[in-house]
Amino acid sequence: MPQNLEDSGFAVIDIGSNSVRMVIYDTSHSKPVQVFNEKVYCALGRDLSTTGKLNPQGVISANKAIRGYHLIAEAQSVKHIVAVGTAALRDASDGSDFLQSIQDQAGLSIRILSGDEEAFYAAAGVMALDPNADGVVADFGGGSLELARVSGHEVHQKISLPLGAFRVRAMDGDRQAVDNRIREILAPVQADFSGLRSLYGIGGSWRALAQAHMIETDNSREIQGYAIPSSRFIGFCEDIEQMAIEDLRSQYHLEEHKARLAGVSAQVLRVVLDVLEPQIFVTSSAGVRDGLVHEFLSSKAKVA
Repeated sequence: MPQNLEDSGFAVIDIGSNSVRMVIYDTSHSKPVQVFNEKVYCALGRDLSTTGKLNPQGVISANKAIRGYHLIAEAQSVKHIVAVGTAALRDASDGSDFLQSIQDQAGLSIRILSGDEEAFYAAAGVMALDPNADGVVADFGGGSLELARVSGHEVHQKISLPLGAFRVRAMDGDRQAVDNRIREILAPVQADFSGLRSLYGIGGSWRALAQAHMIETDNSREIQGYAIPSSRFIGFCEDIEQMAIEDLRSQYHLEEHKARLAGVSAQVLRVVLDVLEPQIFVTSSAGVRDGLVHEFLSSKAKVA
């Protein structure tokens, strides 16, 4: 239902390698309240590893989604709209063309986040939902994996790694060869992010795995803060890797695109948990968007 949010409205359009999402917050409350949250699966970064360019069909879908989201935000009189792009737009040779087309057609400027910025906002989002978060925030998307160390209400070490679902799926070799390649990429950062109590998992693909685990164990609790011992979840990921797409869809009620990425998502998570050795995997419903709204509110508080 349309609302007139004006100054209290803050919208984030998050253009990822896998999906495009918009969240509109009403910031007039003590904690921002989501009044709109929708995403469209576009797979912009699906072909990046092979062509170096954005997925053409994804460009059409993303363009349509962004223009639609912009109109929705304007219809609700949202004064503050932030659009950000992540790995796919950072790395694609035709990313600048896409940005220009959005600017021309929707009059909307898109800020491309660096890998470190993406890691920071993801971590800030986790802490916004869980102020006592202590461990590693791992934001897994289609194009990259961001890691950030959080403790004492602060973000410490940050890194962006080329371990998104589409990139790993394009790696050559059998399962063991891909495992080895993931380990090689993680090795230089292992000392900074290993041996901590919690790894906070962000991203739709990893949330889907957690939801599948809830179905498997007949657990009906909320996804936010859902904690699983790492050793147990590693075994579950191994099972997911062996399952057919149709079985994943029917057994765990996964959408088509999530079922298709479940195997590679489970493989990356299994290796990450094995290498970094957190005690527990904690699912977070946060994202870069929550970090951005937290920054916006902090800036308003400073001005006030």
